[in-house]
Amino acid sequence: MACIGIVRCGGIWEGEAAAPDAAAAPDAAAAADKTADEASHPNAATEGEENDETKKMLKQLTIAMISEVIDERTVLIRDASSKAAKRTIHLRLGNVGPVPRGSLSEGEYTEKVNVAKAALQKLVDKQMIWYKAGPENLQAASTPGADPDTVIVDLWTIDGKHIPTALKTDGHLEDHKEYEYELAKDILTAAAEEEKKESYKKLEEALKESEKAKQEAAKAARVQQEAEEPGEGFGLGGWIGMASLAVFVIGAATNFGRGSNKKVNLNRKKGPLEKFWMKLKGA
Repeated sequence: MACIGIVRCGGIWEGEAAAPDAAAAPDAAAAADKTADEASHPNAATEGEENDETKKMLKQLTIAMISEVIDERTVLIRDASSKAAKRTIHLRLGNVGPVPRGSLSEGEYTEKVNVAKAALQKLVDKQMIWYKAGPENLQAASTPGADPDTVIVDLWTIDGKHIPTALKTDGHLEDHKEYEYELAKDILTAAAEEEKKESYKKLEEALKESEKAKQEAAKAARVQQEAEEPGEGFGLGGWIGMASLAVFVIGAATNFGRGSNKKVNLNRKKGPLEKFWMKLKGA
């Protein structure tokens, strides 16, 4: 298959143009170099090795300008590398199926398809992209003079966001496994950003676990301390309460010093307790 757009080979950009306008070629090369540089680690000890890996990966990819989004799975580029008149080529996303329908009505499904197409347009329309053709056995035979050819590809934004994965993750397209490809993921700057987000997420989870452990340890310490503290003594308040109760009982027994209105039978024989009480009163 002919090289489409501009291909980076051995660090040199080849091809006539990457877009309908030949002036876009230097911009494409500059954007690609910038993206590759940003994907490299700033540490000087590993910079050369990582740059080599990035260049090795980029040799597998082709850079081009998206001229139009045809539908939710297909974009159009213009092949500017041939000496013939510029012809259009359709790039169809690999490993994705159509928009999932479920139980949607015809009108609802049409709206969902339009939303999926809009999501693809937001990512790539009139933008520089990277792409790599899928296995040869999946590609339709090229038909000279026909316009356009359709090529099944993996597609990335210029900073390395993997378009098929993004659309499937957001629920716009179904997963439809056609082939295995180790680069079917975010690459370059997008991959670095994803790793950073994942690191922050793990750090946040670790901090939450640490805080939870601290709270549980503090709670256990309080329970232990309360268990080891001796019980409080009866105390002054307890003695005052007991004295008040005794006074109340004695007062009730003596009718609080007031005479009784009950008639007393003088001829009534007194019992032993009453005789004892009368002695205490001095009667």
